[in-house]
Amino acid sequence: MKGLTECIISFFDLLEAEGQLLRHNVLRTLRMALLLALGLLFGVAAVAFFVAALYKALSLVLHPAWVLCIIGLICAGIAGGLLWMSLPKKKTAA
Repeated sequence: MKGLTECIISFFDLLEAEGQLLRHNVLRTLRMALLLALGLLFGVAAVAFFVAALYKALSLVLHPAWVLCIIGLICAGIAGGLLWMSLPKKKTAA
């Protein structure tokens, strides 16, 4: 009987330790996700300010319609480059 109670107590001690580890890992994951979301938000804001500044600078030289075309091409190129970089890399056999 004593062995059974020790086994049950050991099981609940293990369960408590695993619960604390799970809580720690969940909090760490949430913190990293929040930092990633904030980084992405500030990155989007930076790109928006860059595009606005580029539009303002080019509109002094060119017609606004041409400026929008140029900015559209630049943004499409950046988006294409980012999508190309996100493709999985093929591993070559050595």
